[in-house]
Amino acid sequence: MLEIKSDTITLNGKIEACLEYLSNLNNFEDLFPKDKIKDWKSDKDFCIFNLQNAYTLEIIKDKIDKNSINLISGAKSPFSFSIKIEIEEKNPQECSAQIVCNAKVNPMLKVMIGKPLNELFNFMAKKIEEAI
Repeated sequence: MLEIKSDTITLNGKIEACLEYLSNLNNFEDLFPKDKIKDWKSDKDFCIFNLQNAYTLEIIKDKIDKNSINLISGAKSPFSFSIKIEIEEKNPQECSAQIVCNAKVNPMLKVMIGKPLNELFNFMAKKIEEAI
């Protein structure tokens, strides 16, 4: 199992606004590096795209609770994973967020994708910070 945690970011806004933005997977297109994705398709509960011309990733919204959004891999993804975006209220106008991913990959793939995925989730965290 590969676990990746992004940097924790601070968001200016109410936790409800953060949850609303992040629970719509149409918004995720803006969170990925434009030069690394293509063939993007999405709706509010699902997205599928090609990452770095190497992998097709399918992400499905699993559940939302008051402090997190849980996403899971779809059947077209090359490996099974879950992504949890944890959001914590710091005060009524500010919250923090962190992306946590758990991927079921073999040890060799773990070595190959660990660093690039960590960089990707940190990039996504910064994009969330800019968007909210």
